[in-house]
Amino acid sequence: MYSALVSTEPVQSKPFLLNRKPQSYVLVYGDDKEKEASKLLWSTLSASDIKIENIDNIQDLKERISDSVLTFIVVGDDDSNVELCKMLSQEATLIGDIIGLAYDADTDRRIQLVAAGFDSIFNRHMAQSIDFKQIILKKIEKSRVRQTNRIMQEEYLRFRAALAASPDALIVFDNEGRIFFVSEHYKRAYPNIASRLVRGVPVMEAFEMARIEEGVTTDDPRYNLLKNFWESLSGQIEFESDIGRYKGRTWRMKASPLMDGQGTIVTTTDITSIEMRKREIEEASRQLAESLQKEQEASQLQKQFIGMVSHEFRTPLAIIDGHAQVILRRDDMDRESVQARCKTIRSAVSRLVQMMESILSSNLLKTGRIDPDPEDFDLAALIIELCEEQAELSKSHSIKHDITRITGQVRLDRKMMTLILTNLISNAVKFTKESPLITVTAATQDDAITIEVADNGIGIPEDELDKVFERYYRASTSNGIPGTGIGLNLVQQLLSLQGGRIEVKSALGQGTTFIINLRNVN
Repeated sequence: MYSALVSTEPVQSKPFLLNRKPQSYVLVYGDDKEKEASKLLWSTLSASDIKIENIDNIQDLKERISDSVLTFIVVGDDDSNVELCKMLSQEATLIGDIIGLAYDADTDRRIQLVAAGFDSIFNRHMAQSIDFKQIILKKIEKSRVRQTNRIMQEEYLRFRAALAASPDALIVFDNEGRIFFVSEHYKRAYPNIASRLVRGVPVMEAFEMARIEEGVTTDDPRYNLLKNFWESLSGQIEFESDIGRYKGRTWRMKASPLMDGQGTIVTTTDITSIEMRKREIEEASRQLAESLQKEQEASQLQKQFIGMVSHEFRTPLAIIDGHAQVILRRDDMDRESVQARCKTIRSAVSRLVQMMESILSSNLLKTGRIDPDPEDFDLAALIIELCEEQAELSKSHSIKHDITRITGQVRLDRKMMTLILTNLISNAVKFTKESPLITVTAATQDDAITIEVADNGIGIPEDELDKVFERYYRASTSNGIPGTGIGLNLVQQLLSLQGGRIEVKSALGQGTTFIINLRNVN
């Protein structure tokens, strides 16, 4: 496993992080008033890109020596600067040699000073030699190499510290597609291959190791997705893990190029919580949309029922009003006739109450939906009652019924069926003006119920038949005839709630037949 600050493994790659050329400083300490040492170095290094600085106190020397490629200390007859050299040579950040200038030192003195800690000692004669410049320049170049390595180490440490602070798993490739750095997060994700994810491993070799540990076979749907990503080291992908402790987690991989084409950094982020939150938001949005739709439907149904009330209540109110007027006008009416008309009035009132109950006692205003309430009742009797009521209101119409094929009682929502049949019969009356004949036919067989309401009225154009059940739609033949266009739509909805259906047949100028099919739940 790669753990050193700078790997010692032989890797064929270009410098990765060093983006700045370091400044080379040469320091001079202990120079005399005439600045003999400084002048010597200026004349020696005048043509090089080296900055020479003269230091006057020990504190400044301590602070600057770590950035110096060479430090020259003038050594006199006393040993004060020798002790200074011993102290400075212990600095951990020291990269440049400490060179002593002892102008009058003989060989023994020079050996003594080297033993004290100086890297080199030059006397006046040596410093004036033609080889002195080459010796100093070689020492500077070696110090520059050490300086560059130190800067790279410092940058690498900062690089590692920055990546270690990231919650994502990171892997960095150099510009030749080889591993440069692998974060601890990434190694923990792949413990079986962590020790093999070292600097210099080619990207596709790393991919093969990782996909095997992940359990991604070559026929896995994720294989080509992942393979293409690692081959190109570009873009972004998302995939799910299905083995080990990361099973069920969703990951996002993103490849981002480093500056100056130095390589690519791949981040792997656990987006499971993000995806869950996203799904929660989508679900909340869906539920909100559904609630809004239901609210709109409920509002529309309320409007529809308001219209229906005005539409449907006319019939029983007309019956009540008509019979009441007859009773008031005829003082000589016998008791039997009065009772018959009162019975009709009470029946009409009962119908009003039933319609009010079907509206007000339902959950429509709360849920936007009417729930059927099946009960056993005599369908034949209901048809007779509704036909007689319409016949009483429309003296000019012949309203007949054929109920001979109804056997026994049926189990349906009686209130809904009253609304359905009243709508259909009153519509037949309204749209049949000349020689009007309306026939209501009903039959039961096993669990099937069939009801037909036929008229010989104005009819409906063939190309409009599929539209007559749409809310507020009125056929072109209904011009001049009062209506709201909600009756047939209501009929269809009430039948649908009971599991039934309705169809229409019509011929223009010949009449219309509505056919109801229901299942007897009894």
